[in-house]
Amino acid sequence: MGINLETIIDSIADRMDISVHFGRDLLKNIVMENNRVNVCRLELAGFFDDFQEGQMQVIDNKGLRYLNSLEAHRQGEYLSKIFSYKIPCIIFTDGNKPDERFTNLCQANSVPILASGMDRWDFIRSLENELEEMFAPRIDYRGTMMEVFGVGVLITGKSNVGKSECAIDLLRRGHRLIGDDLVEVIKRGNRVLIAKSKFPISHRMELRGIGIIDIVELYGISAVKDVEKIELIIALEKWVSDKSYERLGIEEKKREILGVPIPYLEVPVAPGRNIAILVEVAVMNYRLRRKGIVAAQELEDQVMRVIREEEGDEKT
Repeated sequence: MGINLETIIDSIADRMDISVHFGRDLLKNIVMENNRVNVCRLELAGFFDDFQEGQMQVIDNKGLRYLNSLEAHRQGEYLSKIFSYKIPCIIFTDGNKPDERFTNLCQANSVPILASGMDRWDFIRSLENELEEMFAPRIDYRGTMMEVFGVGVLITGKSNVGKSECAIDLLRRGHRLIGDDLVEVIKRGNRVLIAKSKFPISHRMELRGIGIIDIVELYGISAVKDVEKIELIIALEKWVSDKSYERLGIEEKKREILGVPIPYLEVPVAPGRNIAILVEVAVMNYRLRRKGIVAAQELEDQVMRVIREEEGDEKT
């Protein structure tokens, strides 16, 4: 799997000062699903053992100076070898421009030439971040995403259970909305999930009986965020009298999204329960857990100490 070069360039050209010097009609070339960008160094010395096809090839100041220091036949040999692989493009950084030898090779092998005035280190870091974002696994997920006490909380549950009403209550208490009802979940690396608001419904909310409301207009720009890391999932469900709910909370349950396990709580909804306050308490308890403080475990430890002391007294 991959993304065509034109899609990538359209997204980043302005931010990264990228221009097309040759082969605008070749931007359909595919960049393979790999967020690494190859800086040509060892290849310019004839070493190709670890060379990977489908990667964007960058030539910076040092690489260009080294290439120019070689004898002409070596330059031609190593450059021809690079172009013998299937590469989507060549990018010159540091304000460098391609000369005739590159133009001829690119034309012969249908490879476009790009250039950027950015410093190589800044360019590579920015480009790899952009590619990681583009290639990241993602899904649309039903739920309301909030930032509560600095923690990203995904509130889930069936329709009419009260997710939006809970979110409104949390907004009034000073917390922030990322997205209501539907958010885009993006996997970054192996263990991080990011939730983003979905355009055009971002920062808007449907309240039955009232209609669509604009959170920015009602509560101000500080009441919303565009993205937030998912750290806790709270599932709201209508109270079921014969269901056994968590009473102690010693073990932390997890729910997986895109293969990433996230701490998970089930919170029953019933008349008289203030769900927003319960969400706040759940978040504060989650933060304590991250510091190794588990109230139920401490209670169990104290009870066991008392039992052991009483058993010791009986023996004496």
